[in-house]
Amino acid sequence: MDKLSKYQIVVMIIMFELGSTPLFQLGVKAKQDSWLAMTLAACAGLLLLWIYLRIQNRFPEMGLADLLRVHFGKLLGTFTGVLFGIYFTYEASRNARDFSELTVMTILQQTPQWVIIFTAALISLYGVYKGPAVFFRVVEMLFPVVIVSYGIIVFLLFVARLPNFHKLLPMLENGIGPVAHAAFPDILSFPFGQMIVFLMFWHRLAPGKNLGRTAAMGYMIVAILLILMNALSMAVLGPDISALSSLPLLEVVQLIQIANILERLDVFVTVLLYIGLYVKMTLFYMAAVMMMKNLFKGSHVAWSTIVVLIICGLSFLEPNNTVRLWIGLTVMVKLYTLFQIAVPILVLVVGAARGLGTKGAPPNAEPVGEK
Repeated sequence: MDKLSKYQIVVMIIMFELGSTPLFQLGVKAKQDSWLAMTLAACAGLLLLWIYLRIQNRFPEMGLADLLRVHFGKLLGTFTGVLFGIYFTYEASRNARDFSELTVMTILQQTPQWVIIFTAALISLYGVYKGPAVFFRVVEMLFPVVIVSYGIIVFLLFVARLPNFHKLLPMLENGIGPVAHAAFPDILSFPFGQMIVFLMFWHRLAPGKNLGRTAAMGYMIVAILLILMNALSMAVLGPDISALSSLPLLEVVQLIQIANILERLDVFVTVLLYIGLYVKMTLFYMAAVMMMKNLFKGSHVAWSTIVVLIICGLSFLEPNNTVRLWIGLTVMVKLYTLFQIAVPILVLVVGAARGLGTKGAPPNAEPVGEK
């Protein structure tokens, strides 16, 4: 099994959490305090990260599938693992649909969505087929391009004098209630709770590396970036326009006009969003394949093919983008807490009660591990 470096883990956490997040103005229910809702959710996400790391550190050599079977037993652990596999697959399908919706709304208005979805799925299929080591290296190469590009966008926004930070006032106009309501569980679940997927990959970190420090570094960097981007977008558009915008970041960038020369940067931003969606979709897809392969054996190619077909099918569940956004950002974020919060806490409690990780696995635990 190929090992991952500390830098690759940090980069993947940043790229994954960025992912599709800039597509939405999260916390818009808190109006001008959306960035405070993002900050509150990010702080709570640190607690979730600590839980995930505690679980991983009990058996550093195991992925999520084996961890579930060690803690819950073979039968219940396998059942829970299947549910996680379904969760990862559905998340990948939502990113595939995001990919198609973004394309149709920006550059290929006449192209059928099924063509875009299948094209995105095939690109992800190739990444999954090559395995985590290759995919993490690809993301490592894309990372400087993405970070520098976002830095240029922020710089140009200030050059064009678009941010008006008075739009962020008054702070806490209606108290902490609306901020907390916007943060929990919605923003906590998306994007911060999605860190649960890394329990499928952290055991690949090269020996001798400090996983806790590595994961916390990546998390803190991307949390700060997301909070800043949220505040900046709100400072440009204001709470009223942000609440009505389907693609707030694109609208923000479309406002950049410098000396009647530098403008129409929305295509540039669209490419950045494509990269983020590809990274997020492929990591969820890869996690689903690894989970099912671990639980039920079978070849990597077979499971990759089965899962990608399911992803494509699930991408067409919602009839339109309005329904899809409502389901994803209102309904599913609450259901996801079962996988992101409830099950990890249960695993933590069961492990503590059984003394796992201190005296080793009980005699009846038979983790299979990855081959």
